[in-house]
Amino acid sequence: MPRDSHDARDAATGAVSPELDAMVCDVIGYMLDELAEGRDPGVLACAEDAGQGRIEAAFAEDGMDACLEAAQALIKENARGNRDEGLGRIERYAVAYAGVVRLESCYQDAVLVSFYERGLTDEEGAPVGYSAYVAYENAGAGDEFVWSDPAPAGEEPPFI
Repeated sequence: MPRDSHDARDAATGAVSPELDAMVCDVIGYMLDELAEGRDPGVLACAEDAGQGRIEAAFAEDGMDACLEAAQALIKENARGNRDEGLGRIERYAVAYAGVVRLESCYQDAVLVSFYERGLTDEEGAPVGYSAYVAYENAGAGDEFVWSDPAPAGEEPPFI
């Protein structure tokens, strides 16, 4: 049975592709590995095109705000692609950093990640990005380092 455009839009509302899911998992995995070893992962930005093109960059030399701005700028500046990097038009991205989240009555260390893929929309059809967090404890403790499953942290406007 053919689907109309309203059905197709409903299918894209909040639906995360396997490619975006895999990229976000890669980014979170990198952050958790760095934290387990006691290293500062800084702010990690990752973007992919519709094919095999992918760029990644870690920002750690400046303060957190400057690093977040640099990561967002990387995504925005490469939105239409980057021939030198073998990247076509960006289809999806993720930006992650270590911070804290408020859980009920306490603050918890967490990896926070913002992500977006072209075609993700809210109920009104506007482009929407999402954020999530992974709480962790015992950074730098190797095998004693523990983390939670990812949890949603809400919607946010996309960078591109």
